[in-house]
Amino acid sequence: MELEHILVIDDNIITTTKLRAMLSQIGYTVTEKNNPLDALRWLRVPGNFPDLILLDLVMPQMSGEEFVRQVRADPMINYLPIILLTGSTEVEDKVAGFEAGADDFLAKTISQTELEVRIKSLLARTQSLRTRHSGPEATVMSVFSLRGGAGTTSLAVNLSVALAQLTQEKVPLVDLALTHPHCPLMLNIKPENALSTLVNWDDSVMDADTIEQLLVKHKTGVKLLPGTLSPLEAELVTPGVIDRVWPYLRAKYPFIVVDAGRELTETIITVMERSQKILIVLAPDLASLQTATDAIKLLRKLGVDPECIQPVVNRVFPYEGLKEKFIEQILGEKIIAEIPHGRLEFVNAINTGTPVMVENPRSKVNQAINALAHKLGASKLNTEDNSVDTPSFFSQARKLLNVA
Repeated sequence: MELEHILVIDDNIITTTKLRAMLSQIGYTVTEKNNPLDALRWLRVPGNFPDLILLDLVMPQMSGEEFVRQVRADPMINYLPIILLTGSTEVEDKVAGFEAGADDFLAKTISQTELEVRIKSLLARTQSLRTRHSGPEATVMSVFSLRGGAGTTSLAVNLSVALAQLTQEKVPLVDLALTHPHCPLMLNIKPENALSTLVNWDDSVMDADTIEQLLVKHKTGVKLLPGTLSPLEAELVTPGVIDRVWPYLRAKYPFIVVDAGRELTETIITVMERSQKILIVLAPDLASLQTATDAIKLLRKLGVDPECIQPVVNRVFPYEGLKEKFIEQILGEKIIAEIPHGRLEFVNAINTGTPVMVENPRSKVNQAINALAHKLGASKLNTEDNSVDTPSFFSQARKLLNVA
């Protein structure tokens, strides 16, 4: 079960550190901010939704009362419960705080026991309100293979395009093949910033506009988020860097596709733990089958939900290769899709920087990836939506997926 999240705001670092220790011991996730202006910016980034705000009444940059007024005036966050901390005993201060919209007042000298009781009580009273405001989050699809040459990047790029075409929505493609980033090449994009550049950016500038500037728009509806500008920057992209953009992406978009590359690093493991779909790409040969088996075993040991693990056979060579039933028997997993051989199509797509889904929309490869996109996103797709003008697509998809 996910821990409830408390945002603590106080200009005194000692106070926020003390409160973090107390709240963590109680069992909450804590975010600290020592500047109320930074805290407001953080709150206005979609996805950064704490369950409760605990803030000081008196701060130099902005008073607690004014902070409460600004939160209550913002329809996106005005439902959040707020507790003001004060060292004052003046009734007037409490009255002003309540008039601004605060839910409760606590003395700064409060004990951990009373703090726990007051927070739990307020969270219980506001549970239904918070539930109504918590919107749907993105379905995250990570595409991974321990073996190079399986077509991981090609599948990630074209799956992103297929989802964008199918939903008529923007789809972020996060390139986490950090030591060999080829998504920009396949989309004919030359990025100027990447996740690796965030290490030099202050948290105070990480608002929605800044994150959107990192996303490079493509004409297909894909928004590329590069991981690195150079393989030498790979070590800069840590789980902490991912955390700076992840809440926004999860709240803003219906789908996120991740090119997870072929290295099982701490960053990749972190993203996979947050993925609803993990596509293990393999060619129909023994070497690929062995690495796919190893990858699935590792993911299971890491506690990844087995239902999230979904193998995809990519026929990267023209001859038949291993049979589907044999592959499923060895993997212990049902194959979710099989991409037919299309080497010439993929080579031309890479050389021209035009995805297969755009270059050859009637090919068997295109149909297979479209069918996969529909299957993966079925829970969020409305097949009766007239905005998706593909009357024959769904019959093709059902045929490929053996769906009546």
